[in-house]
Amino acid sequence: MLWAHLFKVGRYNILLKAQVYKKLSIRTKGVESRIPKTSLHVVFLDYDNIVADNYACENEVDAERRLKEELQFLQDEFQIGNFYVFETRDNGRHAVCLDALTFRMVKDIVDFTTCDLKFKSAPRINEYRCWVLRFANKGKRGAPKYLYTVESPFEGKNLQSLGHAKYLLNFGLKVDLKNPYGSEEINTQEYSTSEKHEHSNECVPKEGEED
Repeated sequence: MLWAHLFKVGRYNILLKAQVYKKLSIRTKGVESRIPKTSLHVVFLDYDNIVADNYACENEVDAERRLKEELQFLQDEFQIGNFYVFETRDNGRHAVCLDALTFRMVKDIVDFTTCDLKFKSAPRINEYRCWVLRFANKGKRGAPKYLYTVESPFEGKNLQSLGHAKYLLNFGLKVDLKNPYGSEEINTQEYSTSEKHEHSNECVPKEGEED
């Protein structure tokens, strides 16, 4: 909630703003995008409510297809490798690309997407200046689960994080890297968060359609 009030003191107008945030009461754990002992990062993307659509009735298959199309577009536009997609809840997805890239390039990729707006700005908030994806339980919500791979013709073109590839073994996913880089280490973080409310996926009639 955002509060603002304008005061007038003599010849001056003073605008005071205050923002109230919901208390972060749930502890969970996540993995960092940064490759240890380097300034390189892998690509992390966090999508919320990919099924919800305020303008038209859209089924889950269509939403999943649209996500795949976006990831394929990123692969072509930035010439990056495979994306590994995980389910965080019914309408939530994580996407991971193991390419080892500069911070600026990863930021350009993340900003190019339709992923969660707060996630895009995460490095400005995180004390270690990186993106973090959850791997542990979050309250009553279970850990993410591997769903599928979006393959790329540019797989192996860039350096690939050995540590993050090993991390994916925790999800039953074995990745044979073509261009491995770095050690087998990764950095993790424990942090506070809050439960997100599930959005209804009720259909909203398209223009010209009736309930």
